[in-house]
Amino acid sequence: MDNSTPDMSEKLVLYLDGALTGPEKESLEQQLAADASLREQLDSLRSTREALKLYGLQQKVAGIHGKMMKQLQTPVIKIRSTRKTIRYAVAVAASLLLIISGYMAYNFFTLSPDKVFASRYQSYELVTVRDGGSMETPVEKAYGEKNYKEVLRIHDAGLDHTQKGEFLCGVTALEVKDNAKAIKCFNEVLDANKQSSQRVLNDEAEYYLALAYVRNRDYDYALDILHKIREEPDHKYHTAVTPKFLRQVRMLKWK
Repeated sequence: MDNSTPDMSEKLVLYLDGALTGPEKESLEQQLAADASLREQLDSLRSTREALKLYGLQQKVAGIHGKMMKQLQTPVIKIRSTRKTIRYAVAVAASLLLIISGYMAYNFFTLSPDKVFASRYQSYELVTVRDGGSMETPVEKAYGEKNYKEVLRIHDAGLDHTQKGEFLCGVTALEVKDNAKAIKCFNEVLDANKQSSQRVLNDEAEYYLALAYVRNRDYDYALDILHKIREEPDHKYHTAVTPKFLRQVRMLKWK
């Protein structure tokens, strides 16, 4: 049995749109269950739609969709013309998918931890709050002047192991590309906060630690932190952890 008529083709489109209800929908589903060729036609329409939806190309092929709908609604349309239009739409979608697949493949093979790090990293801007004559500490002064060598000297000499001192050590280590030291310093901040039930620069330490893990190729550790940040709407860096960022780190893990 061949149900490939203009009316039936239009019904299939409406069915995919969720516009068929009640007895009309039940009748079509019964026909689909009994007719392999009709199911094949529905699958062709569904494949085209899903491909276009997946890659956000609906607007680019809107003209094709409109042309197809116009032909489907014309009473005198021939079955062969309908099938040709559907095949044409599928071919265009396939071509577009091929182009996008090549673009995605290029992005995958050119992706690197340094590239992802650089796209997400911003140098930390130190904000010194002066209240009642509080003074800038030596490590804050050195960091504010971008005297990174002095920041690390103060830290390594044991002159400032406060949470703030450890954090400034961490961001300084990122600046000089010492991933191991950055990871150690940021973890010191987080551990000290846990022990004291405080949150001194806690959000900042988590985000920059995740970046340090990315550049150090410790992707599982990075993803654990990034997912945690993503799940906390109140986290200072919640909006910085985008789905694209997470996808890039997962892609690095797959390489």
